[in-house]
Formats: sequence, structure tokens, C-alpha cells
Amino acid sequence: MKHNILTETAFYRALESKETENIKEMYDEFISCVIKIYKAGDTASAYIALSYTEVELNACKVSPLVKTYVDKATSFIKEMRNMLETTVGKGITANPAIPELPQIEWTGQTVDLVELMYALKETGSINNGEMPISQMSEAFFQIFGRKTQRDYTRYYVCIKEREADFSYTYFIDKMRRKLNEKIKADIKKSLSK
Repeated sequence: MKHNILTETAFYRALESKETENIKEMYDEFISCVIKIYKAGDTASAYIALSYTEVELNACKVSPLVKTYVDKATSFIKEMRNMLETTVGKGITANPAIPELPQIEWTGQTVDLVELMYALKETGSINNGEMPISQMSEAFFQIFGRKTQRDYTRYYVCIKEREADFSYTYFIDKMRRKLNEKIKADIKKSLSK
């Protein structure tokens, strides 16, 4: 995608030539082009094209009547860029053809999520154990639809302070026990057929 694709539209050419007789129709067509660029899925190129166009629109000298359309166009471009930034921050593209993943929500206790997070860190199961626990915490809480806990270490302290005759890892022990029960039940069911 060319960076100046939107400055080749009838709307932009009319602003430059001051021939703005059908400005409303040209504006509507321009907005449709912005939406197509947003939906194209090439986030980096779309961001560059939108940024370039915003700068060019802001530099146009136009009449007060036409300025309303220029202001609306630049506001819309800013909104589209903000949406692109949001999608990039979440690691997804703006392409609507890509199916959206189902939302995952952690319905257990927060301390259990922190216990799981620390266990995965210590086993080197995520990024070979090299990701700082603060980054893991932010990612885990975001993935599981929970508000980020800046004081996740407080939960770890709670885990360390548990009365542990046998184990400190209540949640992981429960997970192991439940999974083993399910596997045994499934094996028993398959053998009885």
C-alpha cells in the first residue's frame, strides 16, 4: 500500500484545487477509502498512510465551510489510527476475515492464578523461564480477562505463608488430583466398552 493513497482521492484533490462543489459526496467516498485501508489487514502500512494523510490534511488551506469536512476527516483518521494502535497492542490485526478467539475468563481465585503463573515460570514452560514475573503477571491477567494486579507479589507471599505439612501449592495439587481422576475415569470407561 502506498503511503499517499488517500491523497490521491477526489476529496483531497478537490481540497488542493479549491474545486469543492460536491465536497459532501467526495468526503463520503474518502471515509469509505479510510475504512477499506483499515480493514485491509496491513496494519503498519495503514498506520503510515493514515498518519501521512492527517499531516497533509492539516496543511490544507480551505474555506470555513470546507474546513468542517477536513476537520471531520482528520478526526476520523485519528480514530482509525487509535483503533489500529489498540489492535496492535493486543497482538491482533484489523482484518475482520480473521476469526476472533473466544474470550477466556479466569473464574477461580486470584491466588490460584498467581500460583499457576509462578509454577510455569519456575518450570521454564514460558519463554524458557526468562520472562520477568512482572511481565508474565501482566500477560496472564490480560489473557484471562482479569484486571492487572500490580501487587501480584502479595498473593505469592500468601502462598508462602500457607500452613504446609505436605505442600504449599494447593491449586496445583488440586489440578493434578482432578486431572488424574478424569484420566482414570476415562480409561475405565474405555475398557468397559
